Amino acid sequence: MLQEKERRAASNQARHYIPNGKAEEFIKLVGEGKNFISMFIAANGVGKTAAGVNIIANICYGIQNDFFNYPLFKNFPYLKRGRIISDPTTLKEKIIPELKKWFPGSDAERLPEANFETAKEGKNYEAKFVTNTGWQIDLMSNEQDAKEFESVDLGFAWFDEPAPEAIFKATVSRGRMGMIMIWTMTPLSYSAWIKDQLIDMANDKGVGWVEAEIEDNCIDHGERGILEHENILKMIAAYDEDELESRAFGKFGHLVGRVHKAFSRKIHVIKSFPVDMRKFSVYHALDPHPREPDHAMWLAVNKYGTKYIVNELVTKGLISDLSIRIQDIEQVGNYRIERRIIDPSAYNDDQHNEKPSVGSRLSDLGLNYIKGSKDLQAGIKRTNDALDYETKGTLFVREPELFVFDTCPIAIKQLEEYTWQEHKGKSKDEKQAKGKPRDKNDHQCENLHRLLLTEPEFVPYQPQGSGMPFNQMGWEQSLDPYW
Repeated sequence: MLQEKERRAASNQARHYIPNGKAEEFIKLVGEGKNFISMFIAANGVGKTAAGVNIIANICYGIQNDFFNYPLFKNFPYLKRGRIISDPTTLKEKIIPELKKWFPGSDAERLPEANFETAKEGKNYEAKFVTNTGWQIDLMSNEQDAKEFESVDLGFAWFDEPAPEAIFKATVSRGRMGMIMIWTMTPLSYSAWIKDQLIDMANDKGVGWVEAEIEDNCIDHGERGILEHENILKMIAAYDEDELESRAFGKFGHLVGRVHKAFSRKIHVIKSFPVDMRKFSVYHALDPHPREPDHAMWLAVNKYGTKYIVNELVTKGLISDLSIRIQDIEQVGNYRIERRIIDPSAYNDDQHNEKPSVGSRLSDLGLNYIKGSKDLQAGIKRTNDALDYETKGTLFVREPELFVFDTCPIAIKQLEEYTWQEHKGKSKDEKQAKGKPRDKNDHQCENLHRLLLTEPEFVPYQPQGSGMPFNQMGWEQSLDPYW
């Protein structure tokens, strides 16, 4: 009986699969079937591939254990045709052995023979799995031409690790009969477009994701983790600094070396709300450019000192057009402007040009600006202080000083992608860090730096002609949290 028990366990390991806490979250995300694309964005060693293979096993063979007790696994609603995409080495050395390890069958507990067949079809790895439950699964390499992915209709597609955008688009077109997409990745190569077009646009595309770092699979610090903490520390110590955040913390590789590391969409980005002039003072910053679009930002402050990026403007055109657009935004928002800050270069007069400076011309149009600070390092430090926060579990111990409205996508994107300059080439390890951010897509960051360096404060509202603040006139004060 013991031998039979061991044989059954060996022949159907999917029944005994135990995911760690983050992998369980991902299984739930997929199993509830609410998203077109479900992503597991995680560090190396978190168990992404095992989770992906077991999800496929429970799709193809039905629910194998209680961790998969979700609608999608009970009754898969799409075609019995799937595709797995990764790089050739991962397919051959990792995914195929994992498929053979975890795939069960309806009669696997009684019969030792395989419950699937494989074929190489001219490849140097097994490129097709056909199950005894009627499923056909193709394994394709992200090094193949994108046109090769425009073939059969699919019920699911699983991307293991990032893939080129062209291959993703070709695969999406295979879902005309209905399909789900699963993505497990450590976001290194090919990952920038994924963040820009899928993560950042998640609300518009039916995308959900779970993030995990290597400690989530730790015996001591994770939930049902399997890695010894000592071994995790040895792994992390061996990683190149350029890949550390991706491999150890699951962060997107193109964002390695972020200047404002504390900034998080889940923490700092909130839904917009009306900016009541009685409850907020508003400060405005402008970064004008002769060849690039002008960038403007509005920062609101309440009486508690909490600050909100409430609006932004990115525009090209004449100075008169810029002035009209700024005033339109402020009129529609009903903002009570306390101060206007501008890039100091906007007041530089060109000795070869008879026209006055940008700042002077804006002043003539009714917008009076003062020069912002040139101290870049101080601006970076002040912004990092404003973004800093502390949590315990899901609750704030200390909230950040700064939040961003979800209606300000340019500011959000630039805060995320504002990175330090790095040396390149073989000698980079011998050189001291440059200590200067990249001069690219940094305009809203510079606006924010200058605004925060002015230490904007809430100024009590004074109705015209009253001579006294709003709350001294005996009017009822709002009890909402923004007052």
